[in-house]
Amino acid sequence: MTKVEIRDEQLHITRLTANEFKAIIVGKGWLMKDLAIRWGLTRARVSQICADEQRPIIYEDAVKALPERIKI
Repeated sequence: MTKVEIRDEQLHITRLTANEFKAIIVGKGWLMKDLAIRWGLTRARVSQICADEQRPIIYEDAVKALPERIKI
């Protein structure tokens, strides 16, 4: 199989570490339990996703796009 060169930089995947992933969540003012509610997942599943550095890229896109959490 031949290797295909990818020239589109947005298609290159640079994975976040577990600490970077969580820092984005916390930095936007979210608690893991609140994020679990927003995503319709259990708190345990969100923690698993956070810890998995081979998580599906969709979760990395999702945390980067999280809105700032406003405390009411």
